[in-house]
Amino acid sequence: MADWRNSARSGQFAEAEGAMLQETEGVDGRGPDAEVRAEFYENWGDMLQTKAGAEEKYRYAHHYWAIFASWSTSGGEGTARMRDANRVLEKLEKLGDRE
Repeated sequence: MADWRNSARSGQFAEAEGAMLQETEGVDGRGPDAEVRAEFYENWGDMLQTKAGAEEKYRYAHHYWAIFASWSTSGGEGTARMRDANRVLEKLEKLGDRE
């Protein structure tokens, strides 16, 4: 079976999702697994042309970026990590402007 990362790099996110979720299941989205999931869903959302599809993936991405930020060990680190979550919120707002 091909590595899910190669499939994602090729834009085949739907095919890669199951393997990615299985590989990152171990620690309930904490630490680097949350970051991997967030990046995966944000990139997938960036590739989608439909508003509904992109919105769903961006919501997943925001969820995991927020989890990743919540595990910060200092305020500065948390603030820096929230930049990713806020970036995805901006993408969601832009989708709302497309209506």
